This record gives sequence, structure tokens and C-alpha cells, in this order.
Amino acid sequence: MEPVRRVPIVQQVENRILDLIEGGIYKPGEKLPVEKELCQQMSVGRGTVREAFRLLQARGYVEIKPGRGAFVAERIPDLNGGVVEWLIQNESTLQDAIEIRHDLEPLAARRMAEKGSDEAIQRLKTLHTRMMEAVQLQDAGQIAQMDEDFHSAILEGTGNQLLIAINQQIIQGMKMFRSKTFQVPQNILNVVQPHEKIMQTIQGRDGNGAEAAMRAHLDKVQEDLRENIARSVDENPSE
Repeated sequence: MEPVRRVPIVQQVENRILDLIEGGIYKPGEKLPVEKELCQQMSVGRGTVREAFRLLQARGYVEIKPGRGAFVAERIPDLNGGVVEWLIQNESTLQDAIEIRHDLEPLAARRMAEKGSDEAIQRLKTLHTRMMEAVQLQDAGQIAQMDEDFHSAILEGTGNQLLIAINQQIIQGMKMFRSKTFQVPQNILNVVQPHEKIMQTIQGRDGNGAEAAMRAHLDKVQEDLRENIARSVDENPSE
């Protein structure tokens, strides 16, 4: 169960729309969902959605066209700079989350390979295929969602309720990280081979291999985080 959120509802809606933009779900110049659709999706009133659009317009992310609706601005704030800035600001929390994942997910991969049902492994294969399709399309938002689903399916495939519950907490902290990190093209490329290896070893019922593949993957995730931040510092030494 998620904790009670005390963030103002307009800010919550604003952040969710911004996630769609920064995650690449809606590209510059594309029309955003109409107010009625967003109201239904988020269970809020039209006034709340209008205010969120107004705030995003003021920040340069959205353009309101009278009679036509809300569109992603043609030139939005520098997302790549925003990516690295966000990673720097949240580095400590991200490292903590990755450390926990490093302890749990290799174990989960081993357990799924050794004890997971055929149905669970087939579902994982389907998610893996969808993620590789998103990689081909360079769809950062879809890649982020499929990455979350793929890793969650491995935890769920263990049948261990404690691991599943812990993962639900970690997901909340990793959601924004995923939407940001896959905006860096090299980070997308770096996920392909590790996921292939994880999928192959689980499907082959190779517990040792699955554990090793997951550990190596999370090592690379941590390395990418450090490299993205270090590269930014090197390129902007005066900041």
C-alpha cells in the first residue's frame, strides 16, 4: 500500500504529464490527451488539468492552442541537461536503491530460473520481446516501462511475497530514474545484451547463470549512473 501523499493535487497532475513528456511518450509538437481523457485517467476535475497545463506552459513544456488543445512545445527545456542534473541531485538515493536491487534481484533471477513456472517464464519472454521492440524504435518511455515490467516479473516469478513487497517499494523510487536514464542513447544500448543474457539463462533453467547475469547487469546500471554524472562534470567544470 502506498503512503498518503501530501503533494497538492495540481502538482501531482503536473508531474504526471511532465513524466509523459520527459519519458518520450509525447514528442515535441505532439498533441497531448484532451482534458476529459486526462480527468478520467487521473480521477481529477477539469479545472485541475487546466491548471496543470497552465503551469507547464509557464515552464515551457506545453503550448496551449485555442480551439485545438494542449501540445508539447516544439522546443522544450534541455532534456539532456535536465537528465544529468536530476541524476546528480538524486545520486545518493539512486545508489541506495541500486544497492538494494543488487542484493535482491540476482537471488530472484536464480529462484525464478530454478523454480519459476513455465507460464511465468513465458510472460517474461513476452515482456523481453516488447522491450527489444521499443529499443528498435528508440522509444524511451516504452523502454522505461518495459524495463520496470521485466524486472518486476522476475521478482514476481519467485513466488516470494516478501521479495515482491520490497520490490513494490523500490519501483516507486526507480520510476523517475528509468524515465531519465533511457533518454541517454548509450544507456539504451547497454541494456540490450544484459537482458538477453538474463532471459536466456532463466529460460534455460540455469540458476547460477541467471544470478551472475543479473549481478553483472546491475553493476553496469551503477557504472552508467556514475559515468553520466562524471561526464557532465568534466564537460561543465565551472558549474
